[in-house]
Amino acid sequence: MNHRFFEERLFADETLSPKEQILLEEHIQTCERCRALRAAWQETEIELKLTPWAAPQAGFSQRWRERYLRQTALNQQRRALGVFLLTSLLAALFAFPFFLLIASPAQPLWLRVMIALYNLSALIPVVEGIWTFLSTVGRAMAQVISPTLEIALGMTFVGLMVIWLAMLRKFSFGRIRTP
Repeated sequence: MNHRFFEERLFADETLSPKEQILLEEHIQTCERCRALRAAWQETEIELKLTPWAAPQAGFSQRWRERYLRQTALNQQRRALGVFLLTSLLAALFAFPFFLLIASPAQPLWLRVMIALYNLSALIPVVEGIWTFLSTVGRAMAQVISPTLEIALGMTFVGLMVIWLAMLRKFSFGRIRTP
């Protein structure tokens, strides 16, 4: 038997139509579960009506608002610190090999700087290789997919970049509040 229809009618705040009221009463006469539910709900309603409402202490909303703003600011600072620490760690991991080459005290400073610049220039073929790969893939995709799909993919990429930048801004700087 489907009790959901009758349970919804038991808990309804609005008055039921005469037809619904008759159906509900007939069902309650035959169903022990719904009869017990109705009795429990009536007792609960009486308790709710008889229980006095407790008023909050003076200044409660102001204290709650201040605590909420403090907690929100603290959470934003923690997120910003986390983003800063993560990006700092990644930058340090990237710079560590170059630092090792430059920091060797056995070589003069000018030689260490030249070695560092040479090692950085070694990245140019890698960047060119990545660019060649991406342009080749782009030309191949242009021959395989329709221009409409290509535009849709481009717009999707731009949309994802906008979302990424918005999330980066939100987690790095938090929301700007006006007093």
